[in-house]
Amino acid sequence: MPVTRDYWHRVRDKAAELGTDGCTMAGPAFRDCCLRHDAEYRTCRTLSGRKITRKEADQRFLACMQSRSIVGWWSPIAWLRYAAVRLCGASSSKGTR
Repeated sequence: MPVTRDYWHRVRDKAAELGTDGCTMAGPAFRDCCLRHDAEYRTCRTLSGRKITRKEADQRFLACMQSRSIVGWWSPIAWLRYAAVRLCGASSSKGTR
């Protein structure tokens, strides 16, 4: 599924429906990545309804943040947030590792 503006509007709507808050102190560039990650953690599904594991949700989160960073793959913010969700996110996810 191509990622479009409509896709991100649906992500925001789903996150609002679930009462997610996104990442703590995330800049505007990364907010949508955080909201999608929160929704995937809570539902164990992608927006299209495909089942997703916690690990896959975390990997999608990392890739999203890297895609929005001016340094891409090297983004320290993306890697730090990814490490945080891998280490501390298990209690928030209903999915498997």
